[in-house]
Amino acid sequence: MIERLKGLFGRYVAAEPADRRRDPGTMIKASDELLDHTKRKRVIEGARDLQRNYAVARWAINKHLDYVSNFTFQANTPDAALNQRLEELMAWYERPLHCDVAARHTLKRMIRLAEARRLIDGDVFAVKLGDGRLQFVEGDRVITPGQLAREEQERWVHGVKTGPGGSMRSIAVHARNRRGGYTFEREVRAGNVLHLGYFDAFDQVRGVSPLVSAIADFQDVLEVKEYARAKAKVTQLFALAITREMADFDDEGDAEPYKVDFGKGPVKLELDPGDRAEFLESKHPSTEFQSFLTVCLQAALKSLDIPWSFYDEAYTNFFGSRAALNHYLLSVKHKRADLKEMLDRITLWRLSMWVARGVLQLPPGMTVTDLAWDWIPAGQPWWNPEQEIRADIMAINMGLRTRTEIRRERYGDDWKQVIVKLQEEEQWLKEHEVMVQQGLPAGWVLPTEPPEEEDNDDNSQEDDDGA
Repeated sequence: MIERLKGLFGRYVAAEPADRRRDPGTMIKASDELLDHTKRKRVIEGARDLQRNYAVARWAINKHLDYVSNFTFQANTPDAALNQRLEELMAWYERPLHCDVAARHTLKRMIRLAEARRLIDGDVFAVKLGDGRLQFVEGDRVITPGQLAREEQERWVHGVKTGPGGSMRSIAVHARNRRGGYTFEREVRAGNVLHLGYFDAFDQVRGVSPLVSAIADFQDVLEVKEYARAKAKVTQLFALAITREMADFDDEGDAEPYKVDFGKGPVKLELDPGDRAEFLESKHPSTEFQSFLTVCLQAALKSLDIPWSFYDEAYTNFFGSRAALNHYLLSVKHKRADLKEMLDRITLWRLSMWVARGVLQLPPGMTVTDLAWDWIPAGQPWWNPEQEIRADIMAINMGLRTRTEIRRERYGDDWKQVIVKLQEEEQWLKEHEVMVQQGLPAGWVLPTEPPEEEDNDDNSQEDDDGA
């Protein structure tokens, strides 16, 4: 026994092979090698199938997109007139005819779809065209061309031609054909390509979806749910069992059968002495089965960092839901950062093109690199406005937070715009003072002064007099 215990020290247990657990092996490969072309297609189609056919998986994807992929452009130069011009140009560009080569999607929808493709397929490519529009290429269409020399083929990784240090030199875009295969279309150099993907390693060239770790759980739950549904339907077709005593049978072993018809409403059975009638039923699905499915779904949603309280609103109380939301918002920051980087590169590309063509006139001494802007993610309004607004005001007064930070966090915009709008409203009220005195239009309510609080001593006196 002592010798056996000695063997447990001075080593990493996980490094020792054992029959009681799965042996991961000793061969280490990059994800690009683990997922060859066939396996990569299987993973992509598995995730796409879940989005098409499983409501919970589709809900989880949509919830992820709601929090990650919604941004608003805001110019931040010192020149107010220039800011307005930049925002006007970007608002014009965000329309489908101006940003999408297919003239189908707005820029906001394109970013949402790009994140969806990154989440489901692992990555997506945006090709910048000469006229300023974008063409997004889904990940399965980027494939290594065939009939390449051996030395040349080694430089390609799943449709991406690599250079020194693993940098992207170009991509090979293919078109899908009706037979389920692909036909080479063109090669696009890296300078015209924006690559958006999920990466877990430095030497990884193509992205891998975080859903890969949850596809099996989602598929198992979907299949088991279908089996449980079929079994539940069978149990709803209840059966009536009638038990007889041996004395009721005649010499030939037969007994007169009961004639029962439940199709015409309630039935009264006149049974012979000793006979019993009972309904066969099954409590299905069982509570243990439902608990098992819940655990599987909880594990699957963790691949997207989505808390269970998002799915089941009654799972926890207000404070538990709030804590889960805070943790989730922390997890989406790096995902938003990737999309902001893509949007910044698109913005710089378009602004440079407008300046070169004379559409955008910059102040003397200013270049495109001097322009400042921001893509603000969607805000999260207050859950408990009365308490949280008071806490935000205290944080501002104590110098712990800024108005800009709070306004962006809550509504995804800048507090300066709110001040401007308030000033415009006040100016409007002053200009229409006569109309306001005569009567406000329907739906308008003027702010009223709060009633003055009476002195506490007077109130006490009145209470005493009333008593």
